[in-house]
Amino acid sequence: MRLPTLKKSSQFSQIRNKGNYFKSSSFNGYILHDADLETFLVGIIASKKLGNAVERNRAKRRAREAIRTCSLFNRLNQVKFVIILKKTVLKVPFIDLKQDIEKFLSHEK
Repeated sequence: MRLPTLKKSSQFSQIRNKGNYFKSSSFNGYILHDADLETFLVGIIASKKLGNAVERNRAKRRAREAIRTCSLFNRLNQVKFVIILKKTVLKVPFIDLKQDIEKFLSHEK
């Protein structure tokens, strides 16, 4: 199942400017409550500092899968969030990444 994603740069900027900030060892996150949404929207940022294209794509796949398998996934609604990945996301065990993302998503509630 594909995650609903943010498409425009203006959407990313809005969440970064108005959203609540969360810091983790493997990513930084911004989360913004939006009453107009029925579901949720996610944006994942992997800059070139992360590595080459293969490493960036792998990091994004790991983050998407951690969100998808998160226990809060079915209860996510009316939320937009942006995850800015750090280089450590490639080295951290998947279970730890998943726990960090669950902590981040429960941060809004």
